[in-house]
Amino acid sequence: MASSAYTASRATSGAAFRGPTGPEDLMPADRPAFVGRDRELRTALNVLRSSAGPGGVLLAGAPGVGKTRLGEEVVAALSATAAPGEGRAPDRSAATGSTARHVDRLFPAAVTRSVHRLLRSGSSRPRTLWIDDAHLLSAEAAEALRELTHQGGHKVLLAMNTAEGHPRLHSLWKDQRLARVELAPLDVLSTRRLASALFGDRLSQPGVVRLAAMSDGNPLLLRELARAALAQNLIGRDGAGWRLGGGIPVSDALRELVTRRLAVQSDESRQALELIALAEPARLDAVERIVPADTLLRLEDAGLVRVSDPRAEQTPDTPRSAEVAHPYVGHVLRQDVGPLRRRHYLRLWTGAAPREALAPAERVRLAQWHLDAGDLPQNDLLCDGVEYALHDHDIPAATRLSAAAWDSHPTVRAAELRARALFAAGVFEDLHAFVEKVSVEHSDYVSRLAPVQARAFLFDGRSVEADRTAHDLTGRQRTAFAALSAFFRGHFAEALDEARRVLRDPASACRAEAGLLAMDALCRLGRPLDALDLYTELRNQARSGEPTRSSETDALEEAHALAQLRAGRLDEAEGILLREYRTTIERRRIGADAQRGLALGIVLLERGRVREALPLFSFTPAYQVGWRPWHARAALHTVIALNCLPAARHGRPEQPLDDLGAGPYAAELAVARAWQAHRRGEQEQARRLLHTAVDAALDVGNHGDAVVLLHESARLGLPAHWSVAEDLPVQGPYLRGRLHYARAVDAGDAKLLGQACRALTEAGAQLYAAEGYAELARLHHRAGRSRAATASTVQARTLLRQCGEVVTPPLHFLGDAAALSARERTMARLAAQGLTDKEIAHRLVVSPRTVSNTLYRVYQKVGASDRRHLRRLLSL
Repeated sequence: MASSAYTASRATSGAAFRGPTGPEDLMPADRPAFVGRDRELRTALNVLRSSAGPGGVLLAGAPGVGKTRLGEEVVAALSATAAPGEGRAPDRSAATGSTARHVDRLFPAAVTRSVHRLLRSGSSRPRTLWIDDAHLLSAEAAEALRELTHQGGHKVLLAMNTAEGHPRLHSLWKDQRLARVELAPLDVLSTRRLASALFGDRLSQPGVVRLAAMSDGNPLLLRELARAALAQNLIGRDGAGWRLGGGIPVSDALRELVTRRLAVQSDESRQALELIALAEPARLDAVERIVPADTLLRLEDAGLVRVSDPRAEQTPDTPRSAEVAHPYVGHVLRQDVGPLRRRHYLRLWTGAAPREALAPAERVRLAQWHLDAGDLPQNDLLCDGVEYALHDHDIPAATRLSAAAWDSHPTVRAAELRARALFAAGVFEDLHAFVEKVSVEHSDYVSRLAPVQARAFLFDGRSVEADRTAHDLTGRQRTAFAALSAFFRGHFAEALDEARRVLRDPASACRAEAGLLAMDALCRLGRPLDALDLYTELRNQARSGEPTRSSETDALEEAHALAQLRAGRLDEAEGILLREYRTTIERRRIGADAQRGLALGIVLLERGRVREALPLFSFTPAYQVGWRPWHARAALHTVIALNCLPAARHGRPEQPLDDLGAGPYAAELAVARAWQAHRRGEQEQARRLLHTAVDAALDVGNHGDAVVLLHESARLGLPAHWSVAEDLPVQGPYLRGRLHYARAVDAGDAKLLGQACRALTEAGAQLYAAEGYAELARLHHRAGRSRAATASTVQARTLLRQCGEVVTPPLHFLGDAAALSARERTMARLAAQGLTDKEIAHRLVVSPRTVSNTLYRVYQKVGASDRRHLRRLLSL
């Protein structure tokens, strides 16, 4: 993945949102976030820090792609042991043994003289020369750099435009004197993160997506677009945040960019570009019927039009298409088309579209072309467009088309589609207002809207209203709602029974939703293997053509991945979700991308890659998908992830969780609150939270959640719950491994703990396995088995290298021969955080003298001289 960002119904993971008072407060930051270049940064640092290999690095790429910023990040990392970039973890290679290199910044005109002086000096102190705009170097300067790289010892870092520069400069990398690092445009996800960061994460997500698309991955163009949007007052209020209006940001520099590209084109070519821009991606067969072939060929030769890869497999849903080569040029062309010409072009498209052979996405666009042209399409086309848009998670299109369908043809189908679109958009108040309006004007429609409204109340945490609305539901709809309601109450066995009743009914329209609920419930009950069997059954039904319900079908792969996670196949789970996440990003499916990203973050967190997971839990203040369960779950996992990092690293205040209801995520809520209590030193509170949650889970048969809670209690070094000795009925080696971990730590059973560590390692849960080996090393130390203790410590450190920077209670004093008790480790951690003996005593309900004596023993065992030294040992 690219490097990097969610109050009850609107939970956010960072500090409380403080909206700007006016657009002027949204001016882009002078130094925006550094994103999407981690791989290139590591490559450059490896070359420049090595005494062998190439004599330096050449950063090459198109203008504005970020070469200078990457070079500055490289220089920052070379010049200090601190990590480069904003918001990233320290570079361990810089902090552990790599000495800072002296870096000279040179303008191109000064290179020849400076290099010759360095060569004559015979200096043995290694230097790195940083030269931006290296394509401006003369032949003499290029030759001097060749001599310097041949001599060795010193290194050079160059940044240049790909197609420019003296041939002698290019020969440096062709002769392997320099390692060439080619910078492509930023990927879609990184471009969005940069676009959001430019506005301090306060711009609404649709605006972020539009700006990112217009920039085509070019950071300089993206920054210019942001400034132009502010200069043109295109930024306006959107509730608590800000939104980008419908206009296209244009500045003098941006206008010049478009003018240069189109200056030599004839009127006919310009009109062809406008026609394609209005419909892109436009069906190639329709384009060829409207635009003369020689005009299309000229546009392609000029690099103004690109056609989908002819070698790619063509399907009815993915016909060959044409589009304007640069997204921003297409946006400007669409904006500049006059209203009459736009209407004429759109009618050309609606007339040329083959009605019978249109793919679903094309039918959505066709319906919108009719509306854009001021024409009213047939009701079937509008309603079909809403169905297709919902299926494809194109919520803006579904919202627009459903409004048009209801306004023009207020049928019961249009009413139901309008309600579903509002539900998918998460605008529940608008949905309730719409239902109230329909109940007055068309009272006979209300029964068709009740299932959607009941779900909206449920998703918004209003269970009383949900039950009242669902009271009159009958038959299949009643059963489907009962399954969903039981799930949201955390009664997974009941939810599974109701969902199975729905699945046994082949005529039910809620089978896909019931399948998803059943899979999740099975995992919570500790039966992930049964969930995977159900997934296979549901997939086979989908392939056989059985009807499934719109957008829920796309969530099936997410449910599949989370079942793989509980089954202990973390590699497979990550692969599935990474694919699904990238797909939603590339297809610009706002909302669905956050949901898939949240699931991916959960998998990465269990794998121990906390830094990678954290941005995926962090819905920005301006990005709210509208569904309370997703925001609550994101907030809970944010808390858990932050507590696995050193406090000095994440730099965020403790997030309040008091307003979050338990619902289906009662186990996660207990874990998050326990981690917060543990970090504050409130051990008894943490124990009560987890033990109460275990009791509640066992009462309703949620054995999978019970195992997770028992394992988390052991991770925090808390007294074990009585059920840790029970053989809970859970499936798969992963859940059993987590249960055995908790049991072995409680009983001091080294053999069982070793088995648990191997199971967790095989599952791909590197952090959990490393923690297990750290505990195993302590058991071996206490038993006098020093060689076994060393081997376990080595194994723990090997696994931690795959996790990055993490600090959890089992990892404190890893490898130290002194075997500290859980109470000693807790007091040491609180002392290292700066608490006084009296404060620690108050939190742990002991006397200050007990604290003082315990800390004295800790200092003696670990060789610490004071609290500050203890803090360094704990890496806090």
